[in-house]
Amino acid sequence: MMRSLLPIGASHASPRRLAGRGGFLLAGLLLALALLGAAAPAPAAAPAAPSAAAAPTTAAAPFLWEVRGRGATHYLLGSVHLLPQAAHPLPKALEDAYARADTLVFESDLGALDAPEMQKDLLAAARVDGGLAGEIPKALYERVQARARAYGLSASVCDPYAAWFCALTFDVFSFHEQGFDAALGLDQTFYQRAVDDNKTVEWFEAPREHLRLFSGMGAQMGREFLAATLDEADDPAEQPEALLKAWQSGDVAFVETLVVEMRRDFPDLYERLLAARNRAWLPGLAARLEGSAPQLVVVGAAHLVGADGLLAALRARGFEVRAYGAPAATEPADAPLPRRGP
Repeated sequence: MMRSLLPIGASHASPRRLAGRGGFLLAGLLLALALLGAAAPAPAAAPAAPSAAAAPTTAAAPFLWEVRGRGATHYLLGSVHLLPQAAHPLPKALEDAYARADTLVFESDLGALDAPEMQKDLLAAARVDGGLAGEIPKALYERVQARARAYGLSASVCDPYAAWFCALTFDVFSFHEQGFDAALGLDQTFYQRAVDDNKTVEWFEAPREHLRLFSGMGAQMGREFLAATLDEADDPAEQPEALLKAWQSGDVAFVETLVVEMRRDFPDLYERLLAARNRAWLPGLAARLEGSAPQLVVVGAAHLVGADGLLAALRARGFEVRAYGAPAATEPADAPLPRRGP
């Protein structure tokens, strides 16, 4: 599954990193989390909790921004889609943003993504004629078999499926094996709470549109996903604990580096998973932020940062965007609000 929200720990990011494990949650691809989390093989042993000794200092408001609209202040949260129990309770700033929001906006309809019919559609889309061995080179297929055996799975576990599905399955499995769970991630946590609290829940992408992000991938892009996942399976900076530290410490600069590297090394993947989606979301997001009801928008962290990120795009349209708790920009009392660009 490409990894959880953001890989960190090393001062230099692998060029493949965002295309592989870390990129999954950075790009915010929720479908595989919702469905593969249910379909992936269970770990052979009880999951290990992240080491308490390695717990970092948690930022006061990790990956949380405020946006000043015409009628209200809204909140943008860069999500981690898988978290361990040790990451809870969440920082108070995140809880405060949720409490102030009347509406929550997610990448897709999380309730629909959990439905059995969507699981069937995902598995159907993932099956390929000729199987995995017919879609990837022999050397890569042998690496898949070796990785499956290392996880205690059948060497043929990926045989019926496309390369992208195999990559996602391995990545979800490796997170589950270490105690990370989509049910504890920011998306599911706030979604379920919003449903229970009768808040309005909305989204940017219909579930089947979300599915097409995968099923519409070409074979070459799928091979890149899979090779990157295998390449980084043993990278300490890509392990769940390192990713957790990245989010908890609020290392925005590191995520920006990953986004730049993805754009440079995998331009087609970058366009498909990040840039094109941001452009599609932006008009609706800007319209939402003009409303008088405070909203909390929860999307993968990579969607927020970088030259094509939503933060830069909103600033270009005249919105005041600042890190949560940062001082507001000063301006004359009679100054008009900035013009919102098209």
